[in-house]
Amino acid sequence: MKKTKTYYNPINGEYASILKTSDETNGEYSFLEVSLKPGGGNPLHYHTRFSEEFHAVKGNLGVVYNKKKLYLKPGEHFLVPPHHIHRFFNDSDEEIIFRVRLIKGQPDFENFIKVLFGLVRDGKTFSKNQIPKNPFHAALLYRWGDTHPASPFFKVIKPFAEWFYRSAIKKGTDKVLLQKYS
Repeated sequence: MKKTKTYYNPINGEYASILKTSDETNGEYSFLEVSLKPGGGNPLHYHTRFSEEFHAVKGNLGVVYNKKKLYLKPGEHFLVPPHHIHRFFNDSDEEIIFRVRLIKGQPDFENFIKVLFGLVRDGKTFSKNQIPKNPFHAALLYRWGDTHPASPFFKVIKPFAEWFYRSAIKKGTDKVLLQKYS
């Protein structure tokens, strides 16, 4: 029986478990479970390579989509297609649990979670915004997570991120991070 590993992000109080990897589903999807403390959440962003389907399990999961707040009750789900700006959050007084399916499977996003949460735990990110202090690490995570902040500033730095990404791969920084945090 496969043992599920849980990753912790102390900045937003998020625990994430990868329940099914892309490899386990033959690339169809990646499946994660997230536990989010009160006040937790992420910034507005979008993905280009996958849809994100949220499933509320415990408590009311907040989702911002098309500038509207939605609340999913346990048993409800909501699909966010690629290129649509969204975020999830917990504005209740209780911990919430939800599951998210990434369609098509995303092995790089799975690595994004492992490495980002590890860097946050090790104090290697700027606190609240969770951006790695090392630009090579930031570029790897930007590419792996396919998580594009909804800010014009990030469109300006994208060419620089690509250069840092290619350089990080050449230097083997990706292998070092994966060995340390996987």
